[in-house]
Amino acid sequence: MFQSDKKSTALGSILDPNIEINGNIDVTANLVIHGKVNGNVTSTQTLNTAKGSKIKGNIIAKNVMISGEVHGDLEVSEKIVLGQTAHLVGNLKASILIIEEGAKFDGMSNMLKAKAIDSKVKKINVVNS
Repeated sequence: MFQSDKKSTALGSILDPNIEINGNIDVTANLVIHGKVNGNVTSTQTLNTAKGSKIKGNIIAKNVMISGEVHGDLEVSEKIVLGQTAHLVGNLKASILIIEEGAKFDGMSNMLKAKAIDSKVKKINVVNS
């Protein structure tokens, strides 16, 4: 009765500040990292790194919001946000890049073409009278 047919990945997983992972992480949902990761992180959804978090490895995700420290390259299919407390040492590829005042970025960026939205836009035929 209260179940929905839609799959919700809004919450995803949270890594506590006391957790340190030595190895790669692959998730198919949202992920929030408060702790330390020594390895690559792959997410089909959104990755958030909290203030005080540390990642030493490459990141591949749909969206990324960084507030912690990352040493590695990022490949983001949609949007990356470097928050005020972010410190990124590495190169990045993304369609949209937002760098907030105070963020530190040491690397190169490569802007990807945004996905076409033609399928969502209806074409209108103009009829001349």
